[in-house]
Amino acid sequence: MSKELEKALENWVASRKEGHETFIRLFEQWGKDFNKQLQEIEKLNNGFLKSVQGNLDYIEQWFAKKEREFAELFRRFG
Repeated sequence: MSKELEKALENWVASRKEGHETFIRLFEQWGKDFNKQLQEIEKLNNGFLKSVQGNLDYIEQWFAKKEREFAELFRRFG
């Protein structure tokens, strides 16, 4: 009975070790995939921010121009 119990325990330990290693491999693959997705999102985000930044510069210039125009109007007629 002792040999059978020893063999059963060895099989159980081997099974748990295999399950653990499988889990670790899956977790590592998930981490790699997750990092790739984050990099793609970051690239898209940076592109979006660059295009918006260009528009913000234009909008800021437009508002500054209008502010100067209104200031001139108030100075003349106010």
